[in-house]
Amino acid sequence: MVTRIGSFAQSQAVLQATLQTQNRLFETQTQVATGKKTQSFSGLEGDSQRLLNAKGDLAKTEQFLENITIAEQRLDLMLFAVDRTDEVAREMRSLFQSVQNGDAVNVLDIPGIAGQFRDQVVDLLNSKDNERFLFAGGKTDTRPVNLGNGVYTAPAPPPFDAGPDTGYYEGDATINTVRIDDNFTVPYGVIASADAFERVIRSLDNIAQMTFTSPPTAAELAVVDSAIAELNQAIENNGVNPTIQDIASEIALDQNLIGSQRARHDSVKVFLENKIADIENVNTAEAVAQLNFEQVQLEASYQAISRIQTLSLNAFL
Repeated sequence: MVTRIGSFAQSQAVLQATLQTQNRLFETQTQVATGKKTQSFSGLEGDSQRLLNAKGDLAKTEQFLENITIAEQRLDLMLFAVDRTDEVAREMRSLFQSVQNGDAVNVLDIPGIAGQFRDQVVDLLNSKDNERFLFAGGKTDTRPVNLGNGVYTAPAPPPFDAGPDTGYYEGDATINTVRIDDNFTVPYGVIASADAFERVIRSLDNIAQMTFTSPPTAAELAVVDSAIAELNQAIENNGVNPTIQDIASEIALDQNLIGSQRARHDSVKVFLENKIADIENVNTAEAVAQLNFEQVQLEASYQAISRIQTLSLNAFL
């Protein structure tokens, strides 16, 4: 019978070291495969709270950026609608001036043209972002301009209906806001009952309700004169209420303010993402080098165990 050298303690020590090497090898393999230092917060030791704080700040920053994106989209749509309304008002003023000067090709067609452009302004002020009406204040599920709601009274010129009449407006007086930073909420937008919009709608509707003769009578021309005067109030600086372009400028200012916060949040987001990556991510080159080292160590441990297990008294002697 071959007697082995008593090597139990030696075997246990080598086996324990081998198991530790196996664990380190597995961890390093996981790091290389995932790119992460650890798969749990506890594995980060003192960095776990820093990581939680950074991720919380990143989530908040991303929410602000989402709010800004939504507000920017709405402001873009609103600015388009306001700019186009200004163009319509100017085009109609020029057309009415041609009637006033006797230069209109066919004065009998003017009411139909005015009605088409009136309807276009109504559609512009009923603009939506997805299912949200933009010019309705807080009543975002309600179409803000409705000339047939039974409250608005259509004019019956002549004479010109001097108004004003915002009975068409079915929204409310709320100005919407967007939260773009801690303790920073920005009011933005305008409602469809604004003075300049009301003047445009009333001017175009007065002409749309007319029946002209050719040539126009003095009473008919008086209606045209009044419509031009109202459009001038909507287009030019009237010293009292914002013009259409004043409204557009306010929207542009809101865009600039919100855009400046976007730039800041974009920078903060990059900083936080890099901070999180520094905490979470492993240095791949170092991890691969460590993996190779652990593999060599493990192979050496296996060889040591194999050598110990083959030792006997005869081999020793």
